[in-house]
Amino acid sequence: MNKFLFDHQLAAMKVDRSGSADDRKEAIDLMGGRAKRMAEWRKANGLSDLGWPHDERPADDKDG
Repeated sequence: MNKFLFDHQLAAMKVDRSGSADDRKEAIDLMGGRAKRMAEWRKANGLSDLGWPHDERPADDKDG
């Protein structure tokens, strides 16, 4: 989980520093997908998601 959270944080930094719109969209999709997976894992394990990343993509952009 630590590696997964680390990768999520890297994606967040890439969103801010992306050179092109396509790079930004890819980083946002990676970040949102990881946030969604973290929230699902925490919920499945009875853990709170308070203070953890959330998938902030618009509903029509979310995978699944």
